[in-house]
Amino acid sequence: MNDEHDRVSRSRAVIAYEGWLWLLLSLVVCVVAARLGYTAVAGAMVVVMVFQVLLFRDPARVVPPLPAAVYAPVDGRVTAVEEVDSAEGGPGWWRVQIRASRLGAYTVRAPIEGTIQEIADAAIEGERPAGLCIRSEEGDDILLSFPGRGVWQSPRAFVRYGERLGQGERFAYLRLAPSAAVYLPRSCRVCVAVGDFVRAGDTVLGELLEA
Repeated sequence: MNDEHDRVSRSRAVIAYEGWLWLLLSLVVCVVAARLGYTAVAGAMVVVMVFQVLLFRDPARVVPPLPAAVYAPVDGRVTAVEEVDSAEGGPGWWRVQIRASRLGAYTVRAPIEGTIQEIADAAIEGERPAGLCIRSEEGDDILLSFPGRGVWQSPRAFVRYGERLGQGERFAYLRLAPSAAVYLPRSCRVCVAVGDFVRAGDTVLGELLEA
């Protein structure tokens, strides 16, 4: 399978690829337990499989084509909206912090259409967020960061730097990341407030304004 075909397949999955192995293992344990007469174990594995389907589900969503919109990358609730400065004295950013929903969609969606870049060292004063930047054709940068500890608390991207993403396109597995931070240009009009529930590829976090 080539990279492009693999990327398209992952972007259309109803259950995230990472979940199929766990579902298969649970099914095998369930069948073996049932055949051996361990009905309690088999019943428990059915419950586990239901939970896994909820955890790894990745429902399709129709993303409205709004060129100036910045969409939420994950399902969750907004916990902070604050201004932060850039390290080089530039216009700075709006940081929208989202607490990820454990039972939300399992993949991360691109907030805008653009090309994947590394986050510049001087992008944010006093910080070097672990994440990536998506740069639009107009030169607007949206930064995505996923604070967390350990491999399983970091999203796993199935695209590379330099690749182009469509608005709302799936491009990474969320895994167990507890939160996501979205950095919007200071000129952007923020459309959410603390306490709002957002859906990946559906809720508009902000609108990019012409300079």
